[in-house]
Parts: sequence; C-alpha cells; structure tokens
Amino acid sequence: MTKVSVALATFNGEKYVEKQLKSLLLQRRKIDEVIIADDASTDSTADIVKNFIERNRLSASWHFFVNEKNLGFLRNFKRAIEKTSGDVIFLCDQDDIWYKTKVDSMLSRFESNEHIKAMYSGFKVIDENDTFIKPRSSFMHSNNNLIKFRIEPFDTVKIELSTICNYNISPGCTLAFTREVRDIYVEKTKNICVHDWEIALIAAFLDGLYFFNTPLTNYRIHPGNAIGLPAFSKKSLYNKGRAALSCCTRVDNAKKIYSYLSAMEVYQYLLPPDKLKVLASSVNFAKTRLNALEEKKFRKLLELYKCPGNYSRSVTFKGRLADIFCVLKK
Repeated sequence: MTKVSVALATFNGEKYVEKQLKSLLLQRRKIDEVIIADDASTDSTADIVKNFIERNRLSASWHFFVNEKNLGFLRNFKRAIEKTSGDVIFLCDQDDIWYKTKVDSMLSRFESNEHIKAMYSGFKVIDENDTFIKPRSSFMHSNNNLIKFRIEPFDTVKIELSTICNYNISPGCTLAFTREVRDIYVEKTKNICVHDWEIALIAAFLDGLYFFNTPLTNYRIHPGNAIGLPAFSKKSLYNKGRAALSCCTRVDNAKKIYSYLSAMEVYQYLLPPDKLKVLASSVNFAKTRLNALEEKKFRKLLELYKCPGNYSRSVTFKGRLADIFCVLKK
C-alpha cells in the first residue's frame, strides 16, 4: 500500500492553521504521516498545533517540530520534506483548506500511472473570510490563468520541460511528488529556487511532471502570504498599486528567475542532451532579459525574440509591454 506523507510548514499562522489541520484530518483517504515544521513562530501557532494533535490523539502519525531560530520558508519546507518517509509526499501550506477528496484523487493517479513523478492539481481562491475570489478568465488559459494553454476540465496532462522552465503552473500547496523526487531534492537543493518550482523541475527532468485539472484546494490569499498570487489580490486590500509596471519590481523578478534557473545546474546529470538544451535555452533567455532590464538596452530586449517561444510563453503581452516601458524609461 502506498504510504502518504504531508509536509506542512508553519509560521505565525494562528488565524488559519486549525482549519487546514481539520481538512487534513478529514481526508477520505487517511494520511499516513503528517510532518509539521514550525519556523519559530512568535504567536500561538505552536500551541494550536500541539493542542490539535493531542486533542485528536494523532501523536503516532503526526509529528511536530519547532525550529530553534527562524530559517525562512525555503529551509523550513526543506526540513519538513526531509523528515517525510512516504512513497508520495504532499506539500501543504498553513492557511489553505483541502477538499476531502484531494489525497484520494491525486494518489489514484500516481498509482495508475508509473510515469508520474510529480503532479499539480487545480485550485480555487478564497480570501481571509473564506469567500471565493473568481479570476477574470483569459482565452486559451487554464488553472486560474496560470497555465498559458487550454486544458480540458478533469484531464490529467503531462507538462513539458519547456513549459515549466518558463513559469510555474500552480501554487506549491497543490503539488505532490514521489520519494524518488524527494530524495534528489533533499540531496541536491541549494535552497535558492522556490521549493515547489524546483521539485516540479526535477520531475520534468525525469520526464514525469503532470497536471490534474480539477480544483482540490482552496488557496487562501491574504496580506500575510509568504508567496501570493498578485493576479488575485485586491489593490485596496494588499496595496499592490502599480507594481506590475515598476521597473524595480520587474528587475527584481527577473533576477529571481535567472537565479532560480541557474541553480538547476546541479541537476544536469539527470538530463539527456535534448532536455539539457531546453534548460540552457531557458537560462540564456532569463539572463538576456535581466541584462536588458538592468542596462535599459532596447537592442537587448529585441534579442529576446530570438529565443524561440520563450518570451511569449513566459511573459504575458502586458508584461512584454511593461518590459518595453521599463527599458525606455530613464
């Protein structure tokens, strides 16, 4: 029987964490192991988690660890992941709510397709009051517009390396992966790239990244998100303002993407020549875009169109216009 683990990272999550814990406990397919790593919270998160475990008599399979000092969310998630022992590991945020069928639905797909190394599911968005936020639908997009091509509802599709190198396709709280991927990640990660994107890239390197197009998580957007989805944020509430057009924001984001993809060099031993070429092309594109934005060179911006498909696949039309605005602005 497949052993299922959940890796949950917490930090100052007293407002929402108990709802998430309840949703884990109420899964139709019982979770075999829950690993919770708290990153030295200064609120009552630790007490809430401890009391929940004791009250529901879960200490045999739910394990709670509190860091002596704050490690940051990347290292805290890694700590939770490396303590898991399951065959399939689910990532879990402290402030979301899982559908009762999440583990059962995703696990059945792992068990019926040996090629799946990691799989994202769809999600719905809620605010701090559990009210659903519906995005404006974009033509030929999927998964709340995060995937820039059409996938039919309820379909399970393979995600190519060229796609996941250009952009992440879903929040980390929708991701599950095999122990094989877990072992590679724990051994090789430099803790530079966002953990779920790095895990998804590893799965794609192994030719086994998939997406299940049905919502199984209520993903919560609120002012305290470690990583949010700006497209869903209400400007008046989260003070995003005109961040999308900010040159500083665009340069910072370009730096992150370049550093994330560059950090994937540690996994080159996994790659056959064709996939190595895809990764190298994506790294080169990220570097060229960063240089264009930093140096404000329109000529370098034009070079991005020489990278076949990268620019149009990874940056929206509005984003490409914002890049031009940033380069031309002195």
